[in-house]
Amino acid sequence: MVSIPLSVDHPDYLVLAPIALALLRQGKGDKLFSLEVPTLFRQAIDEVIDAPRTNRFTLDETEKTEKTYLGTKIEILLRNHLGLQKGNILDLSIDGHEIDIKNTMGNNWTIPLESLHHPALLIRVSEKKALCDVGLILVKNEYLNQGMNRDSKRTITASAMTNIWWLLRLHPYPPNFWEILPLPDRQIILNAGGGTARIALLFEKIQESPISRIQVQALAQQHDYMKRIRRNGGARDILAPKGIALLWGQRDRGLIEKLGLGRVGRDQFISFKPTQIDQIDLLRKAHHID
Repeated sequence: MVSIPLSVDHPDYLVLAPIALALLRQGKGDKLFSLEVPTLFRQAIDEVIDAPRTNRFTLDETEKTEKTYLGTKIEILLRNHLGLQKGNILDLSIDGHEIDIKNTMGNNWTIPLESLHHPALLIRVSEKKALCDVGLILVKNEYLNQGMNRDSKRTITASAMTNIWWLLRLHPYPPNFWEILPLPDRQIILNAGGGTARIALLFEKIQESPISRIQVQALAQQHDYMKRIRRNGGARDILAPKGIALLWGQRDRGLIEKLGLGRVGRDQFISFKPTQIDQIDLLRKAHHID
């Protein structure tokens, strides 16, 4: 689901509407915002897990301090992607507005005292569901629970959630395939032999689902992971005879769109086994399947 704006008669509308429009403008419109911003969340999480160097595969395996840093990582990537600067007081400055950025992997956000009377950009990610939320709220005392944690931060009341302008609501972002892969399948892939064999088996088992370059690099276990993907000795040589195309979001954008494979970022890969004659012909002509 994309975008649930506040009604024009809401008391916070006049403050939040120009900020929402500015964020979407910086994100190059609704469509690209809904495609590229969720992909940033996958990138941030994968970089914190750092599978190629740590041999970890899920966020649950990271340390508490790393989970805390994830919010900062998302903030940095988002600000850079939107081409925006830090505020003088808060995390973000846009069209003269100081905005706090709050992240959570739970059900609520912790709001510091300095955010009071300012807009806040709320971000929530769920690795188990691969769903995210991005919303705006004008932080008011009456929207916050009275109890504070030891850092003097408060949470948003359940009733105040209706005052959030949702830019993205329960919106899918690229899943971590290790979260959805049954443990026996995980072990089969990890024990498949060399990096090329592991990558080929991964894309054979998980089709039509984007997989990030960091996750591919973790399986390849070498810096030039693209060697494990290309023809001439890579995973494509194993997959193509089976009728499975391995497509790259950066180079195969046109094919991905023609095949209707959905959101695939520039640094993601997706496999697809066509069943329709026109799809088979298309991928054969592009030398993706034999």
